[in-house]
Amino acid sequence: MESPAKIVVADAGPLIHLDELDCLDLLGDFAQVLVTDVVWAEVSRYRPGALVTKSIPTVKRVESGEYQILPSLQIVAQAFELDPGETTALAVMQSAQTAILLTDDSAARLAAESFGFAVHGTIGVLLRAIHRNQRTGTEILNILRNLPNRSTLHIAPRLLAALISEVEMYVGNASAASTG
Repeated sequence: MESPAKIVVADAGPLIHLDELDCLDLLGDFAQVLVTDVVWAEVSRYRPGALVTKSIPTVKRVESGEYQILPSLQIVAQAFELDPGETTALAVMQSAQTAILLTDDSAARLAAESFGFAVHGTIGVLLRAIHRNQRTGTEILNILRNLPNRSTLHIAPRLLAALISEVEMYVGNASAASTG
């Protein structure tokens, strides 16, 4: 079993994509989901109902006075051409360094890793759901197979095919173990 639920700081991408996939509830397994006011506004613009607290009971909006964009972060944000949501999420990460940043943006991932932060994205949350018994492997397989038609998440077809293959193997092994 995976370690206990952690605090996450969410960028807009995973919130939007998980909502598109009807999987936003998976974030309820985290101890707390911190969303900056800037990210909140972005998500609300694209998926107005996504941040309703019944979808994610552990969500907390972080207002601009609760975080500070340090000069070192400003430099990194400019170098990686991060948008304001990604920058504010990283600012919150600087004060919650044991948290996990949820982002699907490759530049934001690199920037977070340059600070030593743990990073996951939509796919990581979906795969985690199997191990946390929030969804079955078969349910996640169906979500992954339908992802291109149900979500705006951009994922290379070869990578998606490899993920599907890995989950199929996992499901097959789990099925064989339970019948053997």
